[in-house]
Amino acid sequence: MIPLASSQERLQLAREIHDGIAQDLVALGYEIDLVIADSYDHGNPAKEIRALRFSIDELIGKVRREMYTLRDQSQKSLQEELLEIATEICGDSLINAQISDFFIPPETAYIIKSIATELLRNSVKHARASEIELTLTNLENRTYLEVRDNGVGGANMESVRLGLKGIKEQIDFLNGALHINSLESGTRIAITL
Repeated sequence: MIPLASSQERLQLAREIHDGIAQDLVALGYEIDLVIADSYDHGNPAKEIRALRFSIDELIGKVRREMYTLRDQSQKSLQEELLEIATEICGDSLINAQISDFFIPPETAYIIKSIATELLRNSVKHARASEIELTLTNLENRTYLEVRDNGVGGANMESVRLGLKGIKEQIDFLNGALHINSLESGTRIAITL
């Protein structure tokens, strides 16, 4: 989805999509229905045309979902979602959340949310931390995510657990960097994308 500066621009784009591409796709769908009906009368194979019609229906649905998303004024930013996730997962153990407000591309935001969720769960479940800190900021035009806790430590890439390996794969996909500092008195995991 395209990020826009104002809700007015979002509404305008939603109207343009509805009045333009969505209506065109609906009309095209009706035309294909007529061709299918005609092909039954003349004995022509309609299987390929029917598959095309289903594809168009899927595209219409996708365009409509985008329009509703654009109209949804309550859509939360990654930063808002991250704070909610951290509060839910960590509860009273979350002693500090420094989350800066800056633009993050949607495809990167999804991965950051996934990584942060995994790291916070690890701090609670595996590290049994009583104090957890979360930082998300823009550092030298790069996204910087850090989770720090006072848990039992021992987090490393050689662990049999797949969580950190999955995180590493996601970071590599975005050409980012992962730094783990995990001692007996806690863990600090920093990610730069």
